[in-house]
Amino acid sequence: MKCNEVAEFISALYDGEKIPREAAEHLGACEECGGRLAAYSAIGAELRRVASLGEPRGVRDRTWEDRETLPSSWWRKSRESMRIPRLVFASMLAAIFLLSGGLVLVRARPNSTGLVLWLAVKLPPNGEVLHMALATDGEPESDGFEHFSAIPTGGIFSISVRFLRREGDRVELGVKTRYENPEPDFTGDAEQRLKDIVQQSLWIEPGRNTEISVPGLGSIQFAGDFIDHKPPSFFSLEDTVDPRANEFRIVSPVLIRGKQVVFNGVGASSMGNASPGTGVSIYWPGEGRFLFSPTPFKDAVEGSVFESQIKFSVDHQEYLLLTAVPATRATHVWVKHEPRYKPSEHNAGERDDVSSLGGGDSNDFPKE
Repeated sequence: MKCNEVAEFISALYDGEKIPREAAEHLGACEECGGRLAAYSAIGAELRRVASLGEPRGVRDRTWEDRETLPSSWWRKSRESMRIPRLVFASMLAAIFLLSGGLVLVRARPNSTGLVLWLAVKLPPNGEVLHMALATDGEPESDGFEHFSAIPTGGIFSISVRFLRREGDRVELGVKTRYENPEPDFTGDAEQRLKDIVQQSLWIEPGRNTEISVPGLGSIQFAGDFIDHKPPSFFSLEDTVDPRANEFRIVSPVLIRGKQVVFNGVGASSMGNASPGTGVSIYWPGEGRFLFSPTPFKDAVEGSVFESQIKFSVDHQEYLLLTAVPATRATHVWVKHEPRYKPSEHNAGERDDVSSLGGGDSNDFPKE
């Protein structure tokens, strides 16, 4: 028998059922299938351990906002059913019930130790959660994360997180936060907004939540767990390769003009909705600014979308924008090129020699 044929019988064997002789012989000789059987045992043990912990403590706000998840899009989707051991399934239900009320990040996996801290940050006022992955095996401040965004109730929230040191299962982070309301503008980056803010020390330990207070905004909560690798920057635990309905995002963009790479923004991303008057702005020194929107706007040209590629033509030249994940569910976007654009001419203190990617405002995407 082949490995894919034996896979169905692994869960049955773990449940105590008899399996065909051919499958048993294959399991005894195949290292890969034997590893799958061992993984089932490890998953069941871990879930039983989690279910024995009781209710997580330390969470003040136990109301969470559900996030819609979408099915992943693959080249080929399996149409076969998968059998789950009854004990594992029951343990999963118990673990989900116990953990659903809090921010504590506990996942069942064979190896619960790793060199990467998977951090979740819950923001007021609507419970939005930011996810970030930080390597914990380097020198102090060898890895970090910066973010700023508009808050639904108004104003701008900025945060910077830096790895400082690790002691066993505890990680010390250096955190800067700032809340600006009313918002001065939406230009610049998190580093500029936080340059005068004093860094705070924050210890993260799996299974425990902690929080800090942000003047004018309230308390933000932190929780973390260890994983064995650093995932792509655009993923959270709930994200998929498929864009959500009414979502528009540009992730790690690479723009090609003819056979020339115009800019390479690997690691940068900007995400928003597909409402009129919104979009993504990309600035590259020497090339000016490119504006991308999921809806038509003044002086923009129409481009076509195919999976992770956006094709368009401006200034009598053909362009191809490649992104790490599909930008939108739509088949068309609108693009405008401003070759003479300089950030310093629009916002005092902005540098013209630094590239940027971010969301624009309604002034950047006026209606036709």
